[in-house]
Amino acid sequence: MLCKQTFWKKYCSMPTSFKHNRFIKWRSFSSKRLAFLVAISVFIFLSSLSFWVSFSNYDTQKQHLINYSSHYEINSFSASKKALNIHAKTIFQTSIYKDDIFQLMAKAYHGNSQVKDEVRAELYRKLHPIYQLLQLEHIRQLHFHLPGGISFLRFHRPAKYGDNISSVRYSITQVNKTKAPISGFEEGRIFNGFRHVFPIIYKDELVGTVEISFSVDAIYELMTHSNREFYKLLLKKDVINQKVFSSERQNYVPSTISDNFLVDKAVEGMKSHINAIPKPKIQKINQALRETFLKQLDRECNSCYFIINVDQTYYLVNFFQLENIQKIPVGYIVNYQEEPGIKLITENFLQHMLINELLLFIISLLVFFFIRNQIRQRRLLHKMARTDNLTGLTNRSIFKRALSENIKRSNKKQWPLSLIFFDIDHFKNINDTYGHLVGDKVLKKVARNIEDGLTHKDIFARWGGEEFVVLLPNTDLHNAEKVAERLRHKLETMTDFDIQITSSFGVSDLRPDDTAESLMQRGDEMLYISKEQGRNRVTANPPYQA
Repeated sequence: MLCKQTFWKKYCSMPTSFKHNRFIKWRSFSSKRLAFLVAISVFIFLSSLSFWVSFSNYDTQKQHLINYSSHYEINSFSASKKALNIHAKTIFQTSIYKDDIFQLMAKAYHGNSQVKDEVRAELYRKLHPIYQLLQLEHIRQLHFHLPGGISFLRFHRPAKYGDNISSVRYSITQVNKTKAPISGFEEGRIFNGFRHVFPIIYKDELVGTVEISFSVDAIYELMTHSNREFYKLLLKKDVINQKVFSSERQNYVPSTISDNFLVDKAVEGMKSHINAIPKPKIQKINQALRETFLKQLDRECNSCYFIINVDQTYYLVNFFQLENIQKIPVGYIVNYQEEPGIKLITENFLQHMLINELLLFIISLLVFFFIRNQIRQRRLLHKMARTDNLTGLTNRSIFKRALSENIKRSNKKQWPLSLIFFDIDHFKNINDTYGHLVGDKVLKKVARNIEDGLTHKDIFARWGGEEFVVLLPNTDLHNAEKVAERLRHKLETMTDFDIQITSSFGVSDLRPDDTAESLMQRGDEMLYISKEQGRNRVTANPPYQA
């Protein structure tokens, strides 16, 4: 009955002499040695527990520090957007919400082309001095539109007007519908910005809209509270390509963090970055971030952070998701800040752990020499019993045992089972021409390449010489043939040697009356057919006909 249980089944399957040797070795342990090993085990357990407690405390302290810093930045970002909204309303009330301005827009709305040109010139003359002053406060766009989203006057590009921007400017479309102000981040035909769009209503009639847009640098200036900070705006590349005039896309360059995001060149050089973290340091941080970013942050996240160690200095990099007026993610506000607190917490943790590890090392050293020979011998015996010495693959005897077990399981559960035989073409010529050392390297490299092309459930073994075998549980003949063809191509395209390495493959599948020997013999026959037909090919046995 014991042999039916998992552990004892493995034990019972061992050769009698091997089981006897193991029993003798176990009895050779004296009570003193066993007690000593138990004492060491208890000590290691307590040391591990100490490490776990110390690390948990360290991680908690670090997390509190990061959460505080991240929440502070998020709150600063929200407060800055509210402050810009109030500022935009103030500008609208004091500079634009005037009867003569509204009357000019009504005149343009109802007038012909000539009238519109006259009004445009007059409006530019009246407001251009104010626009120049507003630019000092990070105003990026002052833009008037006629109903329907028709650009009427861009103060940042006076010569560009008359185009319909409703398809790319959701904010303007909404104000035309609701006749109510709207604000938020939005990409435009030329620039991005935190936009505030107001309706222009004259005598109860919507005669246009006006937009007051702030550069993201205005947010930076409001959020910055230390000279150890830096801010960056990452915008999705597809958003820029969809909305910005092709002639204006030179305003953007690829980000060093990810090729899927662009940065605004004009914002990068603005004054809020003076006395901040130096840009060469930011470049190093971005390079360190790049791989992690591509794995984690190209998917959406509301708020993500990374700890980066550059030149013995820890930096906390926060990514705040930036949504446009439609609540669609279009990029990230990135906050870089030097965080000395993390270094201090980390150093304290490492000091405590160093003392613990030193004590553990001293005690473990006493045990090391005692158990080293026993461990080496057991590992060597185990490895010799299961693996091929040259390639490290499963050896022939273990493969045979696995094959028999899988045949029984497949017959019982009615699962398909397939087998692939292959060997290296003209391997003798390789040995004769380049020597056995090169031949051994070829065998090892072939083994590694095939391993990389298999799944965890597949069983791969060296059968002998240059011949290998792969067992594919729960795989039918058609899919096994596809696997063999993929492996054949993988070996054919190896570039590790100056010579081309090719292999011939034979594929067979389990039939109702098959034994391990008949299944392998049929695979071997298919392999020889591949060789006879010119090598470097896959041959599978014909499908079974009941």
